[in-house]
Amino acid sequence: MPRAFTTEESERIRERLLLAGRESFARGGLRGTTVEGLARAAAISKGAFYRFFDSKEALLLELLAEHERAEHARIEEAVRADPARVIDVLVDGAVHAVERAPFLAVLMSEEGLRVVGSLTPAEQKDLMERDDRTIARIFAALREAGMTLDLTEDALLGLTRSLVFTGWHRADIGAGPVDAMAAWLKGALRPIPLDRQETP
Repeated sequence: MPRAFTTEESERIRERLLLAGRESFARGGLRGTTVEGLARAAAISKGAFYRFFDSKEALLLELLAEHERAEHARIEEAVRADPARVIDVLVDGAVHAVERAPFLAVLMSEEGLRVVGSLTPAEQKDLMERDDRTIARIFAALREAGMTLDLTEDALLGLTRSLVFTGWHRADIGAGPVDAMAAWLKGALRPIPLDRQETP
């Protein structure tokens, strides 16, 4: 029977697996990443890998969850520190998301979308609602600061999701047009005082 890992060993191995996953998925996609390779990079056996994740797909989804937790926390902190910069933070974060976390491109690829499609309806719903909850907290932070945006939460959610895809295709679209669009958005969508909000 294999030796059980201590709590500290388990934490270190899990971190090594996450790091290996980030690097391997960014380099070779889902198809080019193997459980054997991930286990080797983390200095564990293939059998031990399954004590941490059910599959390489489960590791990919955990990387997404970890990235979203960190990114959402960073955005919320930045908005609370300086609410006037909310659009700058959101636009820059979305346009450069794949540059900063290249493994995200795998999730937007055909094979990544199949992984997401294999989740249960409840898991898919939770995945989609993570962004919803963050956008709602951003609007709440703006309200606390006496400000708002002249667009709905759904519109801002759609915009930020679209900008992630735009950033992913930056080379195809052209860096100049993408940068010009981002600059325009940051100038056009400034927060406004709550008392100036237009009623739909």
